Parts: sequence; C-alpha cells; structure tokens
Amino acid sequence: MGKSEPHCVFAERDAGTSWRRLRERDGILIQITKARDLADFREAGQLIAEMGRWDVAQCDAFGLPSGEVLSTYYSDDSDGLMRKFTQPRSGLYLARDDASAMGCVGHLSDGDNSEITKFFVRTEARGKGIGRGLLSAALEAIREGGPGRIRLVTISFMTDAIALYRGFGFVACEPFAAAPKGLEEATRYMALPSAAA
Repeated sequence: MGKSEPHCVFAERDAGTSWRRLRERDGILIQITKARDLADFREAGQLIAEMGRWDVAQCDAFGLPSGEVLSTYYSDDSDGLMRKFTQPRSGLYLARDDASAMGCVGHLSDGDNSEITKFFVRTEARGKGIGRGLLSAALEAIREGGPGRIRLVTISFMTDAIALYRGFGFVACEPFAAAPKGLEEATRYMALPSAAA
C-alpha cells in the first residue's frame, strides 16, 4: 500500500447515516455515524473541546495569538451543537471504534453554501484513514442535499488537514468569514471548485 493511501477501506454503508470502515492492519472496525441525540452531541462536544485545546497549544507553539480561538471556534456546548447541526442540510459525524470516539466532522448550510467545520481526529488515531472517511461522509451528505458551494476555514499549521483537503480538490479561495484577531495572515480559506462540488 502506498504512503498516500488510507489504512482502511469502506466495508459497508447503511441507509445514508452510517459508514463502517475496517482498518486493515488489525481488523478494528471503525464506524462513522451521524450524531442524532444529546448523548452523541456530548461525545462530539468532548472531541471539539479537545480540538480547541490542541488548536490553542498549536497557536502558542507557533507564536500566534490564541486569545480569541476558543470563543470564535469552540464556544458551543452540547445543546448548542445539537441545535446547530440538526438544521436542514447540516450534520455532525463521529468516527468510533468499540471503545470511544476518535474523530468528528460537521457541515453547515446557509442556502447556497455549505461549510465543513469541527473536523478533528485524535492524535493517536491519525494516519489511519479516519479523517478521509469523515470528510467523505460529510461531502457525500452535502452533495445529497443539493448543489452549492462547499468551503472551509483552516489555519496554516494544520498541514496534514490542508493536504487532505487538497486531495479532495479544495483550493484556496477568498475569505468568507472574519478570522480571530491576530490570525488573519495564518487563516486559510478553501473551497471546492463548482465542478468538483
């Protein structure tokens, strides 16, 4: 298997809400499911809080201001996440093994535009194709909701995520949301060209 190929393959898709992925190396089943109830959103909230701590630590490590990162990107509690991601043409997906959630991704729609957001895979689960599976699930759900532009916001130090986005066809685009103060230069805006969306 080449370095750029994921370590897992699609095993099964169930009625548009669940994707099962099998990690080839040790046979661990990874299931990607759409968050449905408050328990799912609590689990997602824990992942997103972990992502926020990681994001702040990375900003600090790169000498970037981190004061507004949590309030800008990570302020929703479980109830807020549930309200936001159960709106029409929106969703939040969790990747789980038998024991715990390993990653998440969300997508929100404002009509003609959909945004990939809350994309995170725990450090120990990276490099196994889980991020690719999560992003695939979100993009498929967006496309099933109808045509429109698909975009996202990331930051320059998230190089693995940026490489993954590029692999899916995302390219740099004009800013469409305000960046936290002091992070304007490091914030990256990406979108799928309309032919790829």
